[in-house]
Amino acid sequence: MKGSRKRIINMALILGTLAVVLVIGISDNSIGEAWEAVKRMSLAWVILAVVCYCCYLMMDAVAIHFFLKRQGYRVSFLRLCFISVVGQYYSNITPGASGGQPMQIYYLYQDRVPTAIATSAIAMRFFCFQFMLSFFAALFWILFGGFINEHVGAQKWILIVGFCYNAVMVTLVTSLALCTPMIKKLIAFAVKIAAKFHWVKKPHELSEKANQAVEVFHDSLTSYSKRPWDMLVQLIIGGLQLIALMSVIYCIYRGLGLVEESYIHLVALHVMEFISAAYAPLPGASGASEGVFSMYFGKIFPDGYSFAALLLWRFFTYYISLIMGVVVVMIQGVREGKTFKEVTREGDEVLEASSKKES
Repeated sequence: MKGSRKRIINMALILGTLAVVLVIGISDNSIGEAWEAVKRMSLAWVILAVVCYCCYLMMDAVAIHFFLKRQGYRVSFLRLCFISVVGQYYSNITPGASGGQPMQIYYLYQDRVPTAIATSAIAMRFFCFQFMLSFFAALFWILFGGFINEHVGAQKWILIVGFCYNAVMVTLVTSLALCTPMIKKLIAFAVKIAAKFHWVKKPHELSEKANQAVEVFHDSLTSYSKRPWDMLVQLIIGGLQLIALMSVIYCIYRGLGLVEESYIHLVALHVMEFISAAYAPLPGASGASEGVFSMYFGKIFPDGYSFAALLLWRFFTYYISLIMGVVVVMIQGVREGKTFKEVTREGDEVLEASSKKES
């Protein structure tokens, strides 16, 4: 399937989910109440919600910048912010957030960062964020188990599956760093199969390049075992990035004029929502995110506010990334003398090449 066709299907799924949510809101007259609640929302808290999301993106850039600097590569922080926004955009329009990392690696390669080093930087950032997600989720469940169980209720199994999925992701990235011989054997096997079906013209050359990339990737990641303070810094950055995103729900809650629940309780419940919906395969976890949010936060927001909270939360944690992504891609196109269609086609080609490598 062509990359552009995939993008159209993914966007149709995203817009379709939004349409279903709006139809539900209209059918039970929640849309009118939501609009009234939004009109009363404090502008200061709206701005703070945007700031929280921007901090989330900036922490992504900070993590990559720190990693590259320690490896001897320099990319401007503004450029890394652009790469973070583009990565988030493509993550949110592809199933399972599969498109963000290849695009970030591609743009880093354009800035003369070797593919293996770029992959290591993205893998380290991913590992630290996922590790801190599991850490905070476990910590909050221990500290606020009663509060969380009250709001999660019978849907606890969704949360448990989310924990398991996240643990697998963390283990997978760790395995890439520690199990180099196994990875090389898998590469050799894959190249052998590809050569048998004449899918590659120079299997030996391909195998050599892949093994070299694995060595660089392994050395880049394992070097952190000799610099534990660097790993600690990366984990702190990942934790700050997570907390910035999780703080959006508190801004919405206070912006709607509600004060009963504490900041830490709302952040804890948001972490549980995030880890519960993260494994959904649709772009941006569409459908799953809205459903889990409604279940977990159903008792937090009173009647007349719940639908507004859902729409605002989804905007400030998801749709805003689509808007920002389109804007920066257009700006990039203008700077390179390309149209928006040409830039997105280039992105489709990168994702198509990435999916072929994975298959």
